[in-house]
Amino acid sequence: MISLTRLQPVVVTSVWPTEAHHFTPWLLQNAELLSEVLGLDVELESREYKVGKFSLDIIGREVATGAPVIIENQYGWTDHVHLGQILTYAGGTKPSTIVWVAEVFREEHRAALDWLNAHTDPTIRFFGVRLAAVTLVGAPAGLVAPSLELVVKPNDWEKEASVKISAGPGGSTPTQELYRQFWSQFEPLAKQRGWTNASALPQNWWSMPAGVTGAAWTVSYSRFGCRSELFFDHPDPAINLARWRVLYERRDEIIAAFGGELGFDELPGAKGCRIEARLEGPQISDRPRWPEVIDWMLDTQTRLRRAIALVGGVPDVTAGSAGSSDTDDGTLHYAVTDAEIRAAG
Repeated sequence: MISLTRLQPVVVTSVWPTEAHHFTPWLLQNAELLSEVLGLDVELESREYKVGKFSLDIIGREVATGAPVIIENQYGWTDHVHLGQILTYAGGTKPSTIVWVAEVFREEHRAALDWLNAHTDPTIRFFGVRLAAVTLVGAPAGLVAPSLELVVKPNDWEKEASVKISAGPGGSTPTQELYRQFWSQFEPLAKQRGWTNASALPQNWWSMPAGVTGAAWTVSYSRFGCRSELFFDHPDPAINLARWRVLYERRDEIIAAFGGELGFDELPGAKGCRIEARLEGPQISDRPRWPEVIDWMLDTQTRLRRAIALVGGVPDVTAGSAGSSDTDDGTLHYAVTDAEIRAAG
C-alpha cells in the first residue's frame, strides 16, 4: 500500500543555525546538490575567499571548463547590499557563473539578475537559488531534507549560440582541450547523420536541435559518467512539464522501442525535464574509452530518437499548463523529422 503525505517547511535556522558558520560549510561539502540544481558540474573549493578587503562566501570551478564559479549566500529576503557584494566579487574573480542563494527573492532582485543575464557578456551566467528545508508531515523529529530551487537562470540556448570559446595553447584548460579533441571525433559522425551543423567546443556537452523550440537532443559527460538524452528547457517550466508528461504517459512503449533502460526525470524544483540513458563510469580523461563512448552516444541517440518518433515525435506544446498538454486550438503538435520517420519504419 502506498501512503501519501505532504511536505512541511522547516525553519532554515533550525537546520543551519547561521549562514556563515553552518550553511556555507555544509554547501561547500555538498557541491553535487548545487550541480543538480544548476545543471552544471561544479567543484566548490573554499569559503571566505578574499576579494580585496572583502570575503566571498564560496568559490569553485566548472568541471568542464575550469572557469571560476562564485556563490553568495543569504538568509531571509534578498537585499541591495548582497546584490552589490555579488557584483563586487564578480569584478574581483572574473567568474563564468555567479550564484546567489537566499531564502526569499524579491521580484526586483529577480528582475535585476534577469537583466544581467540579458545584457552582460554571453559567457557569464547569473543564477538565483532559493534555499529551504522540508520534512514530511508525521515524520520522526530530525528527519529533514534540504531544498534548493532554481528561481533565476540564463537563457542558455540563446547564450550558447553566441558564445565563442577559444581553444588551444593559452586559450583553454587541459580539460577543455580534452573535450575539444573528443567532440572533434564525435562531430563528423553526428553530421553524417544530419543531427548537427555545429563545431566542436571545449565543453562537456553537445546539444542538437530537436525540431521544437526549447527542446534538444543532448549527449554529455557528467560526474557519474555519460548521458544521452532528450532535454526540455523552454523558458516556461509549465511547457517543459507538459511536454515531458506527454511522453511519460507512453514511457512503456518508448522503453520497449528503445530496447534498454531509460530514466524519465521530472527534475522537481528545476525548470527543465529530461528523458535519458546513462553510461556509468567513463570520464573525459579516459582517452582509451573514447571510441566506446562515441559508439554508445551514437547508438543511444539513434535508438532514443527512433523510439520517440514511433509514439509521434517530440511534443510541441505551445500553450496550456503543467497539467495540460493541449495547445490553444485543442490539438497537440509533434516535431518528427523525415529522417526519424524513415528510421522508425
